[in-house]
Amino acid sequence: MRINRLYIVLLVGLLLLAAGCFAVYKHMSDTTINLNNPILDREMIETADQDEEDRLDEDLAEVQEDFYMLVIGLDHSDSHSGMNTDTLLLAHVIPQSDSVKLLSIPRDLRVTNLRGSGAKVNSMFASGYQYAVREARDHPELLSGKKVKLGSLKVAEEYISSGMVTARETIERYFNIHIDYTFLVSFETLTSLVDAVGGIEVNVERRMEYDAPSENMYIRLYPGLQVLDGEQALQYARFRKDNRGEAYHSNDFERGLRQQQVIGALVDKLNSWNSLPKAFEIVDIVTSNLKTDMAPGTMLSMVRAYYGKMNKDNIYSLSFPGEWQSPFVIVDDENLETLVEQLTSLTPPLESAS
Repeated sequence: MRINRLYIVLLVGLLLLAAGCFAVYKHMSDTTINLNNPILDREMIETADQDEEDRLDEDLAEVQEDFYMLVIGLDHSDSHSGMNTDTLLLAHVIPQSDSVKLLSIPRDLRVTNLRGSGAKVNSMFASGYQYAVREARDHPELLSGKKVKLGSLKVAEEYISSGMVTARETIERYFNIHIDYTFLVSFETLTSLVDAVGGIEVNVERRMEYDAPSENMYIRLYPGLQVLDGEQALQYARFRKDNRGEAYHSNDFERGLRQQQVIGALVDKLNSWNSLPKAFEIVDIVTSNLKTDMAPGTMLSMVRAYYGKMNKDNIYSLSFPGEWQSPFVIVDDENLETLVEQLTSLTPPLESAS
């Protein structure tokens, strides 16, 4: 009788878990976006497409377990209507060693756009987005009719997918890699996630004081180990300018490392729960402010496969070697080659993990 009761309790528990997973899965289906149907200038990217096909052939010839993900942070809050990206984070996930390499790409990095001209990497999403808008005005048949929520607006899916694909392909060419999954996130993603886990512990290395009324941002952070809530974590990750003058400003390289520090703290907090069902709840929260080409089933499978295996000690932050040469961040060929080797290698970098 006791055994039967145990089986009933176990069965009810599994059913509840399955129901929870289904609810998350159903919500996650709203996050998917089709990146295979962007509105792009095919003539301009014919050569780029051929390069991509060559790389895909190589991938098929030698299947590898590791993969790359690109996170595009877009400020589409009501106080900011621009389409330039605020954050570009490239992740090399290496399941063989349960490790991740993170690289924050400076917003002002000089890249070559599809027309062969120099441009800032943070303009690539806007370039693809605006091109799709212009083309759709003359050729409305290009639109599927599916709308995507972007802040308080609802826009054609093709506009978003065109921006995401343009940003992704630009970074693929720059680093000569194939990016498997692309995510478009908003600032609300970070604040909601940090608040959902009850805050994160971060060692703030310096005083930060900055007011930007147009962006509804008022930063007041002081040095020391402390627990940051969602809004404070966002301020810490975004901080660049200081009210006290240029000598107190922070550059994009330092900003990128802080963003990676926040990610490491989040991973540690999630792992400390040691609860997969609770982790699924967090996935549900994240997807409310997320657009991605990753299928919901794949996302759930990744949570199951990697939850508890990766922690702050095996998340490696790679430093970006560029130099500021107004108006761009420039990387010479030698430093870029070294960076690509560090990024693509399956072994941890020589420096310690973040």
